[in-house]
Amino acid sequence: MIQKTVPEYIIQVAKEIAGRPGHTDFPFFLFDADNALAKAKTLISASKKYFTDSNIAVAIKSCSLGIFCKLLAEEGLNAKVCSADEFQIALFAGFPNDRIILGGPLKTSEDLSFALEKDALIYVDSVSELRKLNTLAVNKNRRYGVGIRLSHFYRNGKYSRFGITKEEYINDILPILSNTDHLYLQGFHLYVGSNPENYPKITDTLHHWLPFLVEHMPSSGHLDISTDFLTNPEPENYDPETIFRSIHDVLNSYDPNLSKRWKLIFELDHYLNKDSSYVIGKALGYKNHYDAKIIQTNLSINWITSIHNWHHSLTLLNDGDKDSTQDKQILAGFNCFEDDSLSPQGYYGLTEGQHFLIRSCSNYNMQASNEWTRKKPPVYIWLRGSVLIAKISSSFTSRDLFHKEERICLDENIRLEAPSRKFSSALYKVIQFNKEYFSMFMAWPPSVNHECDTADYLDSCFLAHQHDKEKTHIILFNENPVGLVSLHTIDHVNKSGYIGYWLDKRVQGNGIITRAVNALVKHYSSRRFLHRFVIRCTTVNQRSNAVAKRCGFVHEATFREAEYLNGVFHDQNIYSWIPSDARCNS
Repeated sequence: MIQKTVPEYIIQVAKEIAGRPGHTDFPFFLFDADNALAKAKTLISASKKYFTDSNIAVAIKSCSLGIFCKLLAEEGLNAKVCSADEFQIALFAGFPNDRIILGGPLKTSEDLSFALEKDALIYVDSVSELRKLNTLAVNKNRRYGVGIRLSHFYRNGKYSRFGITKEEYINDILPILSNTDHLYLQGFHLYVGSNPENYPKITDTLHHWLPFLVEHMPSSGHLDISTDFLTNPEPENYDPETIFRSIHDVLNSYDPNLSKRWKLIFELDHYLNKDSSYVIGKALGYKNHYDAKIIQTNLSINWITSIHNWHHSLTLLNDGDKDSTQDKQILAGFNCFEDDSLSPQGYYGLTEGQHFLIRSCSNYNMQASNEWTRKKPPVYIWLRGSVLIAKISSSFTSRDLFHKEERICLDENIRLEAPSRKFSSALYKVIQFNKEYFSMFMAWPPSVNHECDTADYLDSCFLAHQHDKEKTHIILFNENPVGLVSLHTIDHVNKSGYIGYWLDKRVQGNGIITRAVNALVKHYSSRRFLHRFVIRCTTVNQRSNAVAKRCGFVHEATFREAEYLNGVFHDQNIYSWIPSDARCNS
């Protein structure tokens, strides 16, 4: 059951964080992991009481808190993901392959292939998706189990556009499964919608589908039931055990063996998340408008469901400062949507400068908040009686590619340009032509198998380039991209940079790399960007050693077996250049 008031320890923690200098004007989130973990254990215990083989599943999103995912993995829960990226998050959190399920209405070939490689359960949402999955399975020449997501009644007795109807299963899905040697049915996924008004809706949906399920379910198949019922605050007398008992009774009324024979999976992650999630904001000022005080907050979330529907979801952190005028108020975000608000009109008692807490913020709120400020607020977590930070504040500009043109001209034939995917086609061809040769001295060439690999790499290079984390330049010779020279590792504290380079062997012997390295050193040393430049190369790489010497670099040391390449440890020469070397050589 959803609690009606915010725990005092959460209020005190929120007050303490809000009082920190960094949160004078900026919002933050707070997640009560202790409360959520207690609920997870309650769910596990209650489900085991009624079902021989059952498990609790939680949705893993790109915005999920990694530390909480790790804790749930340790508790033995299953993870539901919607993409290969989210699958990797689940793996990193500690969920094993056999406890990760790929679902969602849109799955790319990459998503499906990744899940197949991990031999994970996949929930099919459409006929076309099953066909795509079968093609991938045939190409891999392996047999995989799949689950079918069933469509639920959404509104006015009509099926949702998501999932498979009975007719689609009989007419389209069953023929495919019957005629393939590479896919077999493992079970079904039954969704009961978000925040159903009362638990009979769950049992009614199950009653509706039960004859179909009994007819088509494999003998030891699984039934996955997803519902957000336990996030609804109204039914005070219903707890997890009530829900599980009602489902158990429905199955037993049809066949007492079903609850023993089927594996039951329950996705109730909203029950874990919403009641444990809080956003803390601040009232910055107000305007008299719409016959009420429009309270301007520092939040840009357009809509938080709980504050519109749930009792006691808004808490003032300083009750002593409560507005005594009893004016009607509307909490507003700072975005440009005129009619959107954080709350309906009501008597909240907020005063200018006051912090407030809103209970029950979903993952979506955490993900979508403050897009307009191009900065995500931090997320704090209450775990084992202490406050930790689960997500640091981050700027969206860190992902922007501004594509500022930058070039270093060596002569009329040679120039260096900032990395850009416009060079990907030409550089990919260079890499493929030189792959065997490059692989003698570098580890990465075998992993470049598509032009998009080169394009993605150039994008990441440019992002690092514009943030001064690396400095990468494309070498153009007679207007053709022929190689790359870079400061691939930069130590800003000590103003040192490590140089790397590669060049198409068809244009070697023209002094291109020597001139490119000299130009790179001159460009960044003259601007006082770096003071010390380093070249590291294996002792057997004669050309690279020669480049370092021609460029006036001083041999400092030889590191024993410092580079592992192609299964062999190689000794590595270390060369460096500092401005005084230029004076000595002049």
